[in-house]
Amino acid sequence: MRHFFVDPAAIQGKDILLTGSNFNHIKNVLRMRTGDVVSVSNGIDNREYRCHIESFGENEVHCRLDFIKEADVELPVRVTLFQGLPKGDKMDFIVEKSVELGVSEIVPVSCSRSVLRPDPGKAKNRVERWRKKAEAAAKQSRRSILPEVHDICDFGQALEMG
Repeated sequence: MRHFFVDPAAIQGKDILLTGSNFNHIKNVLRMRTGDVVSVSNGIDNREYRCHIESFGENEVHCRLDFIKEADVELPVRVTLFQGLPKGDKMDFIVEKSVELGVSEIVPVSCSRSVLRPDPGKAKNRVERWRKKAEAAAKQSRRSILPEVHDICDFGQALEMG
């Protein structure tokens, strides 16, 4: 069964609406049909919404809620990872594996001896890529909460956060 994250506003009573990249993935990549069962989380609470596909719209998938399962897959404590920026694309791997292990938040930290020092324009693109990696890893490991990837901060800002 496939797992998707949606905006909490997309869950209206027994009706669930999947749009955007979820719509494209369901219709064009997975080629799912009416009646197929999917699992949906809103990324905030610890619930898994099991539903079936009722119909396909122009740019949306209409699903009908079958039942709500209290997902018991999250850690009992919130874990925040303060990760110094490694060189190369190692951060992609770190984000993926830490999300699979149950981290709640990831804070990339630019330290004084960090080799990687992205300029502000590239930093925004990197953080977006890490957020997509985190979402993909959360989907694959069927987590009910979507971990947050913060913007890159320096060591002083990280100390204030912790």
